[in-house]
Amino acid sequence: MAAPGQLQRRRGAPALTDAAALDRRRTIAGWMIPAGVALVAVACFLPTLRNDFVLWDDDLNFTDNPSYRGLSWRQLRWMFTTVHGGHYQPLSWVTLGLDYTLWGMNPAGYHLTSVLLHAANAMLFYHVVLALLRRAAVSGPALVLEGAAAVGALFFAIHPLRVESVAWASERRDVLSSLFYLATVLAYLRMAEEEGSGRARRWYLVSLACFVLSLLSQAWGITLPVVLLALDVCPLRRAPRLLEKAPYAALAAGAAALAFVAQQHQPAMRTLAQHGPLQRTAQAAYGLCFYLWKTVAPWHLSPAYLLEGRLDPTAPRYVLSLVAVAGITAVLLLTRERWPSGLVAWVCYAAIASPVLGFVQTGPQISADRYTYLACLPWAVLVAAAVHRTALAHGRLAWPASAAALVALGVLTIGQTSVWRDSFALWEYTLRIDPTNYIAYTNRGVARHAAGDLEAAFADYDAALRFNPGHAEAYNDRGIVRFAHADVDGAIADYSAAIRLRPEYADAWENRGIAREAKGDLDGALADYSAAIRLRPAYAKAYYSRANLRLAKGDAEGALADYTAALEANPRYVEAYNNRATARRSRGDLDGAIADYLRALALVPPDGPERRMVQENLDAVRVQRATGKAP
Repeated sequence: MAAPGQLQRRRGAPALTDAAALDRRRTIAGWMIPAGVALVAVACFLPTLRNDFVLWDDDLNFTDNPSYRGLSWRQLRWMFTTVHGGHYQPLSWVTLGLDYTLWGMNPAGYHLTSVLLHAANAMLFYHVVLALLRRAAVSGPALVLEGAAAVGALFFAIHPLRVESVAWASERRDVLSSLFYLATVLAYLRMAEEEGSGRARRWYLVSLACFVLSLLSQAWGITLPVVLLALDVCPLRRAPRLLEKAPYAALAAGAAALAFVAQQHQPAMRTLAQHGPLQRTAQAAYGLCFYLWKTVAPWHLSPAYLLEGRLDPTAPRYVLSLVAVAGITAVLLLTRERWPSGLVAWVCYAAIASPVLGFVQTGPQISADRYTYLACLPWAVLVAAAVHRTALAHGRLAWPASAAALVALGVLTIGQTSVWRDSFALWEYTLRIDPTNYIAYTNRGVARHAAGDLEAAFADYDAALRFNPGHAEAYNDRGIVRFAHADVDGAIADYSAAIRLRPEYADAWENRGIAREAKGDLDGALADYSAAIRLRPAYAKAYYSRANLRLAKGDAEGALADYTAALEANPRYVEAYNNRATARRSRGDLDGAIADYLRALALVPPDGPERRMVQENLDAVRVQRATGKAP
């Protein structure tokens, strides 16, 4: 017979094994559920890997912008000092520079990075939702809580409103800044859990560091201090601590100042005279209602919801929006004791969305799907809470209904990714949604022009000007088509119209200079090129055009200076190297000319059409140096 102690150990062994098995199951669930959320997000956005860059800032940021291409000191200095496109986003540029080093100009690599970042956001948000539900003192099995958090995370991750931020390469800043924003909130919640221990300060510093990284990716997180104060009230149930939020507020204020300076470089920024306080308030109310409605009914989404030229705050949609916002706010205030999370979600939603509601209006849009990426997170948290309550009360109903809703969202999202396949797909879809969209006509015209269909492009520019006679870009682009058709006078008239509408439009000045030069008006052309350079000091093409004109007028020294300036702005400018070599050769600097021809050859593709010309120029100058005579 076994000793009593041995018998006791054998009887206790199964209990210990059961506890260990339970721990293992919890550990497996702890990483499998968020991993599953991430995999579903990747699956829904996988079609974006087939998408191209589009004529909607991707040309400005990637195809026409050599400055970000790489991670050398030169590129990094540009990334941390530029406000290119009206944004200060150095960390976003760093990730795009890394994409270039890995993928070159293959858009699939850029889209893959955005999809992976979005999947990481889905995982982080799962943990944020789980932490919030736990702090809300919700009872019930842990697996039910985790399942509800997964539903909330997927509601965020595979909602069609996310497509614009993930499938549009230029919106890398959305997914990257949100990654650090969510990490900031998660670290803050961990700090609250560890309150009273030595680890709390560590989590606080981690939270602040993540917030800095978020702001360096994009300034959208400037309202985070308000969100943290709201979370203190519910679900953390801790007294709001203003001193604790002071570092967040200081960082947010600095980022807001940088963002305001960056926006000053945007020509589309509306003044108070153009867009008064009443108009801005009406637009903000409309935006709050619009995003809430699109969260519930995510169809007929568009990349460009246009703001009318003069907003009438008495129009029905603005009056109804103001009434709806006031009504929702009043109801949530009245029910705050019974449903505090509803009021907290509304406050967080309004706070996060506030920078993009039109109080500082830039661009032609009244709203944009990408603005929901962070702003609609509170609704996903409420969805998770509702699923959890339903699962506890009606377990058989909650999960099938949640699965059906998520499948529907996933199908819509997969379909929406195809809208961003290429420029033609994007703008033809937009015109189906809104046949009066002048932005869509203009951009489709540019795509048609690039494809060689000048007649169709001209028709699109005409349509754009019919719906918006004040659209300077359409005049400029129509002028390019007219110049291609040898209608130089018509091109000059269109460029001049664009300049009248937007005196700071450097492209129109440069294009008019080319047209004036073609007419023989060399002084007028020189003045236009100089104006373009004054407006955009790093405008490589304008320097190049002015250099060619100066060289033709016999000003080799001035031409050399302009070619050099063009190459400083764009070190991969093959034509500038070739022509600077010609200018150097005309001054007898044969070694300098050979060096420039060699740099040009290093940049020209082996099968590029320019290669033969550059090679012939190089051979000629080498013969001249060897014989002392020009061939």
